[in-house]
Amino acid sequence: MLRYLLRLIPVLTLFLVLPLRLRAQERSADTRTIEEVRASIRRYDDALRRSDTAAVAQFWAPDYTFINPRGELLTRADRLANLRAGRTAFDSLAPVLAEERIRTYGDRNVVAVHTTLLSIGGRYSGRTERGQYRATAIWVRRHGRWQQVASQLTPVTGP
Repeated sequence: MLRYLLRLIPVLTLFLVLPLRLRAQERSADTRTIEEVRASIRRYDDALRRSDTAAVAQFWAPDYTFINPRGELLTRADRLANLRAGRTAFDSLAPVLAEERIRTYGDRNVVAVHTTLLSIGGRYSGRTERGQYRATAIWVRRHGRWQQVASQLTPVTGP
């Protein structure tokens, strides 16, 4: 009986340790993906602050859509035209890092959902916007880089 138990211990150990190791590898891959998305978000925010239309264009997928703080639906072409004409420009754009969340979905074609609280001062579509906004952006990895396929801003009106 003792011999049987001694032979069984390595097998049981394998069944206990293997799932933990696989979960650790998954968490490592998720962490890596989240850090890639976070780095893309920082570069994107910087390009917006500088009104760098060419750089910003790299972050918006061809089928990108945006819902601005007034609830208007804009395409990628609309947003780029607003940036070029100066109708969209920022005096300030500051994420509240404690409010930032990035969640990933999928194994192969990963989608990342970024939500945050932003303090914004500037113009959207030619209208002055100031205050705090809840933001959501959907990011996908295409052609070796992270791009937004949709985003929206909602003004924070309460406490």
